[in-house]
Formats: sequence, structure tokens, C-alpha cells
Amino acid sequence: MDAVTARTLADITADALLATCGWCWARPGIPCSGGGTHLARFQRAHRRGVLSAADMTALLAAVIVSEVPAIVAPTERGSAVAA
Repeated sequence: MDAVTARTLADITADALLATCGWCWARPGIPCSGGGTHLARFQRAHRRGVLSAADMTALLAAVIVSEVPAIVAPTERGSAVAA
């Protein structure tokens, strides 16, 4: 079995922008409103095959989702926070 190499959150977020956001309806390539990327956009990108299960696992391991709509925003150290 091949090991899956974890990608950076910046790369995962960049690929998520290829999908339309399911929360604010930002079109592909247009940032979400709210100062980050809505979790709904990552989910849509995953359903469309843009993000892998490993990408989603890495993303969700790096964020704590406490509100709806969840915004995933990079921090200074390269990790992410959800507000």
C-alpha cells in the first residue's frame, strides 16, 4: 500500500477554490466572504474529486469547527483556524 503524502493547507485551500462555495455561492476562483474559505467549499471540492479523503482529513485535523458557517482561515504558522 502506498503512503499518502500530506499536502499543505495552502495547497488544499487553493484547490478548494476550484469549486463553487455551497454557503456564500462564491464562484470558482473568487474568495469566500468572511475572511477565509467556508468549510462548505472544501466539502464541494471533495465531492467533485478535487480534494482527496487525505486532504479532508488533514484539513479537519487542523481546524476546530465551532460555528456555522465555518470559515477556515490560515494562521501565521501555516496551520488553520475555523471561526
